[in-house]
Amino acid sequence: RVELPNGILLYGPPGCGKTFIARKLAEVLRFSFLEVTPGDIASVYVHGTQGKIAELFTKARQQAPCMIFFDELDAMIPNRGEQSVGHHYASEVNEFLVRLNECGKNQILVIGATNLPDRVDPAARRPGRLDKKIFVGPPDYEARVELLKLYMTDRPQEGIDWHTIGSHLESHTSAEIQFLVNEAARKALGEKRLIFGADILQAARENPPAYTAASIEKMRSI
Repeated sequence: RVELPNGILLYGPPGCGKTFIARKLAEVLRFSFLEVTPGDIASVYVHGTQGKIAELFTKARQQAPCMIFFDELDAMIPNRGEQSVGHHYASEVNEFLVRLNECGKNQILVIGATNLPDRVDPAARRPGRLDKKIFVGPPDYEARVELLKLYMTDRPQEGIDWHTIGSHLESHTSAEIQFLVNEAARKALGEKRLIFGADILQAARENPPAYTAASIEKMRSI
């Protein structure tokens, strides 16, 4: 019998689809889905956040099998070893770790997403907790071509060489590719004409990717 892991950590540059992957995985597994951002569990009261964490896991247990997706996990359970992290986080991180220990047997799968995996408290990344780590990077060549086709669906266009454009968008995230297509569409609309491949390439020249191939590879190896 294969047991459900307690947790999975998805890490990589922003805009690469970590939230999308979590949602689709929940659909495939037929799990109920709870999405949580730092603001959802923040509280102005002493131990207020700790209480909200407990309530969240109780809710997930009631909806089991359930997936809890924590976006920007590094903001919720920051590395307590860093000087910039206040002492008030200790009880909140401890509460999260206690709840995480019990997830597998309660049919709860926790998935955390972060752009900064080294800022997530090391205790959360130990075996039996968020011990499955998956790097989610920018789309490869084939995926870039399919994303271009997807984002250009139902837009007025002419003579677009998907493969040539896709080869020029290395290191661009899916969110950045969508932005480039929108920029090209705005330019064409302003000139009252169809969208050409050259419009997307010009947008790419004016808006280079936020991460280079070298910086992406460095992030992958963390």
